[in-house]
Amino acid sequence: MSTKPLNPQHRVVGGRAVVNRDWIREFTGASVGTAARWYKVRDEQPKEHRHPEKERIDGTDFYDEQKFRAFYTWFQQDKASKVLKADPELYELNPADIVSINKAAALLNFNGPSVIRKYRRDNPDYFPGSVGEVAGPTGRMIPGFRVGDLQDFDRKRTGDKLGKAGRRPGPQDEAPVGRPSALEEVLAAELSARAGGEPLTATQLAEKYVAEAIERDGYHPGLAAELSVRYGGPQRSWEYVVRNTLEHRPAAAPARSEADRRAVIALAALRERGDVRGLAASLAREHGGSPDVWSRAVNAARRLADPTT
Repeated sequence: MSTKPLNPQHRVVGGRAVVNRDWIREFTGASVGTAARWYKVRDEQPKEHRHPEKERIDGTDFYDEQKFRAFYTWFQQDKASKVLKADPELYELNPADIVSINKAAALLNFNGPSVIRKYRRDNPDYFPGSVGEVAGPTGRMIPGFRVGDLQDFDRKRTGDKLGKAGRRPGPQDEAPVGRPSALEEVLAAELSARAGGEPLTATQLAEKYVAEAIERDGYHPGLAAELSVRYGGPQRSWEYVVRNTLEHRPAAAPARSEADRRAVIALAALRERGDVRGLAASLAREHGGSPDVWSRAVNAARRLADPTT
């Protein structure tokens, strides 16, 4: 999908510097959907750090530059504070050791090896490269990573990545600014068709589809997978949208027991990581609770994934 060239504008009005949305995208490296969402959810942001209100000038929306810079500084700090903490074991290992991609993901507290694969695919200069192959849990050879490289990566994590995985703020050399997100790409046609009305971000449109599906058929653990097949896009993106929709529309979500909640988490982990050995123990470390409790959740998830078993 072609990307429209940016047209960043910077003006001085009444002694104040104002900038347009394209200037914001160029300055931050954010996608069009991310930049739009910052403004859309401004009322949910702390008042003292809120994204500035828009000002219409010659048919274009502008924003107070100083207030935006203050918002973005807060946003980066807030993101950095939420960065996943690595497992202490990472720094107990010999930096020269080689670990599998599965172990690397566990040490960095990622949801699974697919996170590393996405980093390597979307921005190979951000995440360290594989140094060879090692035997995986089934004996199949899988990528291996040097522990010292993982330690260096963990030290530089700041949480301020936007759009393309690993992308740092600011203009990127030899890279398109504002790469569309996966949902923006698969929902592009519908977003374009709605351009004349109230503007929606890809996430907001996806939330609308989720809410409609829940209202029509009720919520069930396989909803994200069904939406991924119907509309396209990664299942993980739809799982995120489903969770958000359920949180913001509590009336749409049936009351679930803790066992049901754990089964949903285990089902997502099964689909993401596969039915690997030690999954219950990993979920216990990630979400709390005993391995026995999570073992029951994994068994329940297996039945959900394959009702014939």
